[in-house]
Amino acid sequence: MFLRIWVRTRIIQALGRDDWTMMITQLFFSIYLACQIGGAVYGTGQHLEDLEPSRAERALSFWWACEYFYALATVMMKVSIGFFLLRVAVNKVHVWIIRLTMLLTAVFGGAFAVVLIFQCWPIHAFWTLNPDDGHCVNAEVLSALTYTISAFNVLADWIFALLPGFVVKDLQMPLRRKISVAVIMALAAVASTATIVRLPYISSLKESSLGWNGDFLYDTVGVAIWTTVEVGLGVTAGNIATLWPLVQLIRAKFGVATTHTDTPMPTPAFGTRGKSPAMELDGLKSGQGVRTVISSKQYKSQSGWRSRNSSEEYLARPENITRQVVVEYDEYNPGQDEKMSGWDKA
Repeated sequence: MFLRIWVRTRIIQALGRDDWTMMITQLFFSIYLACQIGGAVYGTGQHLEDLEPSRAERALSFWWACEYFYALATVMMKVSIGFFLLRVAVNKVHVWIIRLTMLLTAVFGGAFAVVLIFQCWPIHAFWTLNPDDGHCVNAEVLSALTYTISAFNVLADWIFALLPGFVVKDLQMPLRRKISVAVIMALAAVASTATIVRLPYISSLKESSLGWNGDFLYDTVGVAIWTTVEVGLGVTAGNIATLWPLVQLIRAKFGVATTHTDTPMPTPAFGTRGKSPAMELDGLKSGQGVRTVISSKQYKSQSGWRSRNSSEEYLARPENITRQVVVEYDEYNPGQDEKMSGWDKA
């Protein structure tokens, strides 16, 4: 997460909606982890007969909080991945598929979070060991709802995994580059593997209504572990998918030449403010050109853009400007004092 923020603030120099929503995801997931650690301290994973009633109830209260923050983290993670894909999606069909998946995730995931909060009334009836102290949603119904939400999460992950291949299909770049970009963009969907593995353990949640007659804290260890893995994988992979500019910067620092002459990602779509990842100039022969796009919203005073190779364009008009520029440069000599970088700035 810290690497993602560094890339977006120092290299790309723009935080997008996908970054803000992933930061919220990380916040919810961190609270979830804190609650899980608290539950483990008080008795999660132990047999009920080995615990004092007060400690067992405290562990159950942490379990209840974990369910809630898991639901919130899952929703925000899917929304963040959707915003990430919207940065590069230009086909209207792809855009609406992403938006629809995000909307359904938010609606069903939000409704599931509300159900988890009020699955028992009063709320504390969830963690009291006497099942007659309150009224709870039927355990079979809650288990079926959990299966449904998990299946939908798997479907959303696979949509986000397969869609990048169609998104980059029409981009002007070599086949190898298309494949690598699609794989990077699809990384965020690896959480579906943990979701699938988690499915057989969901049935253990039925014991939440048994109180003293069950062994909920011990029998639900499997679902607790794989729930953590599911969100952790999604957050980790979703952040890794944004680190390609950092890889380019490291390669430029160590003088590793690249053979492609295309921009890794197109300019973010749908009014997303910021800069698209810059392109390395290493590996091109003398006289070859790089096609770049310069766009401007508004300029209050005369401003200019100058490349290191003395190509100059002044963008001073107050209206929208979109201009394509071909930059030609001389052959790079590694012995020169000044090293050429793919992250050249004005």
